[in-house]
Amino acid sequence: MLHYRRRPGGPDGGIGGRPGGPGGGGRLGGPALSTGAGLALVLVVTTACGPLAGDETGAARSKTSSSTAAKPAASAGTGGAAGAAVPNGVEKLTAAEILTRARKATASARFLRMRAQFEDGGEKFKIDFRYAGKTKATGWFSQDDQRVEITRIGKTIYLSGNKAFWTSIGGKFAARTFAGKHVKSTLKNPDFKEIAAFTDRSALLTEAVKAVGGWEKGETGKAGTIPTTVLTAASGDKIHVATQGRPYVLLVDGGPGNSIEYLSYEEPVTVKAPPAGSVIAPDPLN
Repeated sequence: MLHYRRRPGGPDGGIGGRPGGPGGGGRLGGPALSTGAGLALVLVVTTACGPLAGDETGAARSKTSSSTAAKPAASAGTGGAAGAAVPNGVEKLTAAEILTRARKATASARFLRMRAQFEDGGEKFKIDFRYAGKTKATGWFSQDDQRVEITRIGKTIYLSGNKAFWTSIGGKFAARTFAGKHVKSTLKNPDFKEIAAFTDRSALLTEAVKAVGGWEKGETGKAGTIPTTVLTAASGDKIHVATQGRPYVLLVDGGPGNSIEYLSYEEPVTVKAPPAGSVIAPDPLN
């Protein structure tokens, strides 16, 4: 399954824990994606369906209707163009060729939404990000009751956590101090470098592909209402690639409670910095 294996961080081992020992290696040996506050996230890939409920951060508002954005099949395989359900013939290619074209098409999309959910040791993780180009992104990451919203503009990131997140970092004082605030930092800040990796639109897909390997062309399928060709790994992991419109990756699927969805292709989204009055800079954690 596509889940996180974490190393102990702070007292509660949550998002806000400070870095502990070396990250525990997963079954597939994926690299650690620790939150800057100490959660080591090691991707172990076998994914699952089960879409997450729609959610948006205050920093991004899609220019399309919310009803459209909630339906991955409505635009994911067609590049958002109505009536563009033209067969692309990708299912006739070899598995390696399909994967190459799918990754290239997905990387070329200007606008994109990624949702993911994982389970590990009884804990639940969720991710929901929207991307505008390669250097703008906004979304959130959660571990159980801890949640942090992240907005990236170029090399600058803004983080806003809920009470549980800030409490895990600095207790009640931090929760009071940072309530309703956005911490301004950079991608290079070691405290947040790995959690900021979620603003890299291709990071999870790249890790999923590399961590499993051995993809073979399987049966046909569907992601929402869009027909797909399915690449299957020996572990049971599946990647759904659209066979209509552009050959986008639509779903990485492998087991209950674990999935990565790629949807809302080319549905414009505006990513902007939070209000100046809510920003704390420089980073008060250093």
